[in-house]
Amino acid sequence: MKTIPPATDEFPVALAQIATRPGQPRHNLRRHLEAISRARSAGARLVVFPELSLSGYLLNHGVAEAAMTLDDPLLAPLREASRDLAILVGLPLREAGGGISNAAVLLEGGRVCGIHRKLYLPTYGMFDEGRFFVAGRRLEPLTFNFGTLGVLICEDAWHLSSSVFLSHPPVDAIIVVAGGPSEIEDGPVPAGARRWHWLVGAMAITSVTPVYFANRCGWEEGVLFGGGSWAVDGRGASLVEAAPACQETVLVAPFSRPAVAWARTLVPVPRMERFELWRAALENAGA
Repeated sequence: MKTIPPATDEFPVALAQIATRPGQPRHNLRRHLEAISRARSAGARLVVFPELSLSGYLLNHGVAEAAMTLDDPLLAPLREASRDLAILVGLPLREAGGGISNAAVLLEGGRVCGIHRKLYLPTYGMFDEGRFFVAGRRLEPLTFNFGTLGVLICEDAWHLSSSVFLSHPPVDAIIVVAGGPSEIEDGPVPAGARRWHWLVGAMAITSVTPVYFANRCGWEEGVLFGGGSWAVDGRGASLVEAAPACQETVLVAPFSRPAVAWARTLVPVPRMERFELWRAALENAGA
């Protein structure tokens, strides 16, 4: 039986930019297993999938039917695949106390070793998540064999306080998984992907933490999802060229713990955060 390799300070991270289909979990599972095979061949120790990757994004009233528990048979092949590399997968998670979370589930060694539940549920424009999901209540690092990850799901990343909190104490890396739509326009990079790159870069340089961004691609119910998955280090330098806008791919980017430590020595911005200003603002807001 394959097992997770020993921990190391340097390893590849695979970002699986796939196109999913709403309400077709078997099809989506096949896309996952194919991407995992490619990530494994590239030597990756962590493979990251986009938001709601197993179910598809535009489920609307189909969320309840698509929701899974952690012992769902659909997760069995992914748990087995996680015996020799860690896997972060997106799914609608049926909670024991009621409600359904938009969740990112971390699998390693054949088991679930962490869950992040989406904190901010957009209900504007084309988004209506607040009707179908319950919001997460905690932002806590997920721990796996190779270190600690701060995981954010799409809208979570648009609130920059999220990356501030994840830098106290600092995580080894921030993972952003998204189902980010985009307008159609001229040029090789859709507007949605450009906005994400600006945001991911800002998160990285202000938290002095590498950020790995996995976005889905393709069309779903007439909506274009822009892709553009990317990785950037804590000084704002690209770790890998961004993925094509509308093409399925497995993007592999390096992670180096010594490089993270070096960047934080040069630029100690997170350690200078003045949380008493946050406290005062919260007290004034509640007055």
